[in-house]
Order: sequence, then structure tokens, then C-alpha cells
Amino acid sequence: MPEPLVCPECGESGTWKAQFKFGALDLEEYKVGQRVNWDYTWDVEGERGHHRVAAQGVLEGCPHCHAHGFEEPWDLVVIEIVDDIIVSAVRDTSGEGWWAGEWRVLEE
Repeated sequence: MPEPLVCPECGESGTWKAQFKFGALDLEEYKVGQRVNWDYTWDVEGERGHHRVAAQGVLEGCPHCHAHGFEEPWDLVVIEIVDDIIVSAVRDTSGEGWWAGEWRVLEE
């Protein structure tokens, strides 16, 4: 997550990581501005080449106290991907809860 978050458990602010499934599923670590990797022969989620995609993910544990498993929607994240490049990662405030699929095409 590019913006620091305050942990609801310990109150410390820090940079959190989020897990999501889009592209190669081999535990890549991405930052905003990086291209999604599609070169993994064992398992890939999604389809490359869409203009604009949203992938839903979940926050990992607090970088300070390692607390995790917070109530929805606190731990849900939306990652926006444009032309296979991650352009943003923000907390999901839509109120929709978990999506039926891990990702959505927003614009072909």
C-alpha cells in the first residue's frame, strides 16, 4: 500500500502489504508503477491485455504487531491496473464486501 495505514490493534502507522491474484501467482512483490508479471508457467490468474482492471486483495498483517484478520471491509484492498501496470492500491470503501471473482475488467 503506498499510503501508511494505522493499525486498529496497536495504533502504529506503517506501510502495509496486500495480497491479490492477478498475473503470475508466484508471490511477486509489486509497487505502484510496476508491470504485472505474466511469465509463470505453473499458475496465472486473470488475462493480460485489458486496458483497465481492478483486482481485489487483502491486507497482510500489521508491520509492527503482526495483527491480521480484521473485520471486513477494513482489510479489503482494490488494486487498479492499467495496461498491465499497477497504478493504485487503496482500501476498498465500496461496501460491496468480497467480490465473486478476484478481478474485474473495468475497460477493454
